[in-house]
Amino acid sequence: MINFQRVSCINGTVPLLPSLVSAEELCSTCKFVEDGEERVVVGSLDLNQCLWLPDELTGKRPGVNESSHTRAYLSNVCVAKELQRNGLGYALVDKSKKLAREWGITDLYVHVAINNEAAQKLYNKCGFVYESEEPAWKARFLGRPRRLLLWLDLKKDALWRMSSA
Repeated sequence: MINFQRVSCINGTVPLLPSLVSAEELCSTCKFVEDGEERVVVGSLDLNQCLWLPDELTGKRPGVNESSHTRAYLSNVCVAKELQRNGLGYALVDKSKKLAREWGITDLYVHVAINNEAAQKLYNKCGFVYESEEPAWKARFLGRPRRLLLWLDLKKDALWRMSSA
């Protein structure tokens, strides 16, 4: 893809059991076999490291003189409704933070709908802080709910993790 340095899709899966849902109701792209066991994707997110990211995606931090190569953006974050508030979203974001650090990322960004309080709580629990808010006119023009841009300083997050271990 143009302007992308790296992209990784991180999935959360569970064994496909008859008690979950009938297999016919699941989309075929969500099902797969691993080590002989049928599994289904129940959560996912994309970690995007781009050669260049606009301020809309990356905000103003760490600063205009810093390289955008050390910034990344989470997108397409989702968890099956039946499994929300069970730690899967936290685990997906945590995995993305670890991978981002391996890539040399220092600043991680994510957008969240202003009315999605559950997602905001998840990102706050994961260490993200408020960066900015999308103007109402822009959201109306694009036909979507207003969004908040949240930021995580992975350098500080890593230090916090080491000190609390």
